[in-house]
Amino acid sequence: MPLTESCKADIETALHRFLPNLQIENTEPYLFSDEEGYRKLIAGVTASDGRHVVVKLVHEDDDLAVEQQKIERQSCYSERLRSYGIATPKRYTVDDRYCVLSPLNGDAVCATVEDWCGCEVQSISVPLAYRIGRLLAKIHSISLQDGFRIGTGTLFGAATKNDVNAFNRLISICEDPRIDQEIFAQIQRLYQSKMDALRSVWSRLPVAATQGDISINNLVDTGETLIVFDYNNAGDEVLVSDMVLEGLLTAYEMDLPENTPPEVPQQLFLAFEQGYRSVRPLNGDEQKAAWEIYVLYDSLWFTKIVYSEQSVQKLLEREDTDGVNRKLRAMLSDLLREDDGRFSE
Repeated sequence: MPLTESCKADIETALHRFLPNLQIENTEPYLFSDEEGYRKLIAGVTASDGRHVVVKLVHEDDDLAVEQQKIERQSCYSERLRSYGIATPKRYTVDDRYCVLSPLNGDAVCATVEDWCGCEVQSISVPLAYRIGRLLAKIHSISLQDGFRIGTGTLFGAATKNDVNAFNRLISICEDPRIDQEIFAQIQRLYQSKMDALRSVWSRLPVAATQGDISINNLVDTGETLIVFDYNNAGDEVLVSDMVLEGLLTAYEMDLPENTPPEVPQQLFLAFEQGYRSVRPLNGDEQKAAWEIYVLYDSLWFTKIVYSEQSVQKLLEREDTDGVNRKLRAMLSDLLREDDGRFSE
C-alpha cells in the first residue's frame, strides 16, 4: 500500500528526531491502520549509507501518556536484554527517551526507532521449536536475575484473562440443546477444578518481565542465532504460564510446511518445553502448575473452540452436531489425562 506524502513527512519528522543526520533513500510501509482510536504506522527506512531502520508511529490505547510510558518501559526492557547478550534490535533515543510524541496525520502518536534485523521466520519445525524454547528460557532467566518490571500484564496469564482462553465462548455455544449436556457439564466441572488448583499456587510462582509474544512472526533466524523483535506485548508474567502458553501457541498457531503429519504439533510443544527446561529447570510448584496449565489449555485450546474449520463453533454452524459431540468427548478425555511427568524429567 503506497504511503501518502503526509505519512512520509511524518515518518521523516519522527526519524530525524532520533537520527537527525540520516539521509532517507527509500521508505517501505509494513503496516498502516488509521482509524478512530487506533493508529499504527510501521515502516522500514533505507538510508543513503545503507543503514536500515524501522520507524513505529502508534496510538492504540485510550490514554496517550500512559501508552507512551508503557512503550518506554518496554523499550528499556528490550535494551536491557540486549545488554545481557540477547539478540534484539538496537533502539534509538531522543534526550535519553526511547519513546517520544510525534505527529501522524495531524494527531500526536508514540514514536520509536530501532534497527531492522531481517526477515521474519516463515514456518515452524521441531528443531526450531527447541531453539525458541531455549531462547525464552534465557530471557526469563535474565529477567529473574535482573529484577526489571514493566508494570503491565501480558497476553498469557493462564489464571487470568488472556488471549487464548475461549471457554466463555464454549459455554455460549453449548447452550444449544442438541449438544450433549452431560459431557459439557463434566468439562465445566473439570475446567473449574483445574483453574481453582492453578489459582491456589499462582502467588507462589516466579514472576518477571517477558517479551510477551515469541512467535515466529517476531523472530529472525540467521542460522546460528535467533533474533527476537517486537515488544509491544511485553509485560510482567508468571513465567511458567508464559512458557506453556507460548509453547502451545508455537505448536498450534504457527505456519507449518506443506504435508506436515498431524502428530507434529505435539512434537513441537514437546521440543519447545524440553528446550526451555534445558536452560531453566522448573521448581516444584512450577512443575505442578505447568501440568495444570498444559492439560487445561491443550484440551481447550481456543482454535478447537472457535475460528478453525474443525472447531466446535464451525462444526455447529454446519449443523454437524455429531461432530461437535465427538469434539467435546475428545476434550473431556484430554482433560482427564494424568500427569505424565514431562515437566519434571
